Amino acid sequence: MPKKGVRKKDQPEVQESDCDIPNQCERQVPLWIVIVDNIPTLSLFILGTILGIMVWWPVGILFAIYCPFSIVYFWARICTYCHHFDTRACPCGYGVLAPRFFKFKGAKNFKTVFKYNIFIMFPVFLFPPLFGAFVVVRDWLEGDGLNVPAFVLLVAVSVIGFVIIPAISKFVGCRGCEIKDKCPWMT
Repeated sequence: MPKKGVRKKDQPEVQESDCDIPNQCERQVPLWIVIVDNIPTLSLFILGTILGIMVWWPVGILFAIYCPFSIVYFWARICTYCHHFDTRACPCGYGVLAPRFFKFKGAKNFKTVFKYNIFIMFPVFLFPPLFGAFVVVRDWLEGDGLNVPAFVLLVAVSVIGFVIIPAISKFVGCRGCEIKDKCPWMT
């Protein structure tokens, strides 16, 4: 019986990689870490949508549509090349979810694939603070004074996106991962 966290027998064997990441990972990420890893991202999606609606309701709707699209794109274009594909070693849980929709493409070019496709996540992190800053400045210039709810949301999305999510990756999700020193997410 294969160890938990290790690629299933019916999956193609990982070939030599361009980043010295081992072919298989022995760890199995507990569900609580997957939940802790995903709550801030979901919060960023929700708060970003609220701020987008405060800019103009179609902006919020478009952002709300973009967020799940970016995750599915991530699964299709990045996870399919990851060494944790079809294992429980991924702290995001994507290693379990992505194989339900996409086929493994091999881990040979993971670093390159990651580098050229991670851009899909930039709007998720950058737009919410921009939405918040726009609303705060717009309302201030229109003479309405400080929009406290927008300001609080601006601070919240900034802290979540640029402090909490990276800290969770570094100290919780990626902690104990044997490949974190070679993973493009952590280097």
